[in-house]
Amino acid sequence: MIGVSLFLAVAVLLFLLLFFVGRGAESTGELISRPDDQIRHGYQDTLYSPELARRIFSPEDRKFISSTGSPQLLRIYGEERRGVALHWVRQTSNEIRTVMREHALTARQSENLEVTGEAKLFFQYIELRSICGLLAIFVRLLSPHVLCDLAAYASKLSYQIGRAQQDLANAAQLATFRSPGAP
Repeated sequence: MIGVSLFLAVAVLLFLLLFFVGRGAESTGELISRPDDQIRHGYQDTLYSPELARRIFSPEDRKFISSTGSPQLLRIYGEERRGVALHWVRQTSNEIRTVMREHALTARQSENLEVTGEAKLFFQYIELRSICGLLAIFVRLLSPHVLCDLAAYASKLSYQIGRAQQDLANAAQLATFRSPGAP
């Protein structure tokens, strides 16, 4: 009985976390301003590269600022870096939500979906949204440089999901091209 209660509590907590993180990003209007064709034709934006995530969450800049010995500069740096990190997390979360919406629309029209591939993609999506929620919380509580590896992993997952959507869209377009008169 305790195991079931614990499981339900964790599930509700994750749902609330994802709800408030997603809602916070939407209410501030921080949606991705990327053309749709960029999503469909090339998911190779530098915003989602693990290198950028590592730079945003990197401890090197903090070390450099600390070496100046100025507490005021360190405080300003911390506030700015926290803001940049939160912006990156929100954009990544919003972008992946958009990609998955597009994927669902494309998948509905596809005739030859692989159930295992779709299940894997869904679980990657859930994992990424959970990581983004945790990053949003931890960036507020901790210094962003502590989360460098987790942010790079989130970026890698985001790229993989984007590539899967692009591959499915390409396959659907190829199937349409091969059989234009088929019902």
